[in-house]
Amino acid sequence: MRDEGVRESIRTELEATRLAFHALLDSLPDEELGRQSLNAGWTNAEVLFHIVLAFILLEPLVPMARIYGRLPPRYSRPQAWLLDAITGPFNWINALGARLGGRVLTRPQIRARYDHFHRRALKMIETIRDDEWQRGMFYPARWDPLFSDFMTLEQVFRFPEAHFRFHAGQIAR
Repeated sequence: MRDEGVRESIRTELEATRLAFHALLDSLPDEELGRQSLNAGWTNAEVLFHIVLAFILLEPLVPMARIYGRLPPRYSRPQAWLLDAITGPFNWINALGARLGGRVLTRPQIRARYDHFHRRALKMIETIRDDEWQRGMFYPARWDPLFSDFMTLEQVFRFPEAHFRFHAGQIAR
């Protein structure tokens, strides 16, 4: 038997977030997409594409959490030197991705990317077995203020909604 409670709750949350993202994207006139956002150094369009990155991030995080979630904690907690080594590149790719996506993609392309990765997330949810929802892995919390030191698969799938709420408030009007 499948745990439809968690699965359905996440699906509902992600669909509500998709509708809110579309409403936010549609609410901005074209001239405001290139306007400086309330996030220093990023335009509104760059913040909007950064929101999409939360879904793209699910692609590597979900398989990693499934694998590391099977290991005993002493083997699954990354060493501090490794976290330090990957934090810089992660932050650089995160910023570069948002800047490029926000500058190169049009409004319909941003929407299409969001919807594409939203659909992929819904498909991934269907692959999670009931005994896996509380599996997880340790993450560098310094990657994102919304990350916990340890995140379960359920928390990973709920990340795009929290990420959207956090960044939607940075859109300048």
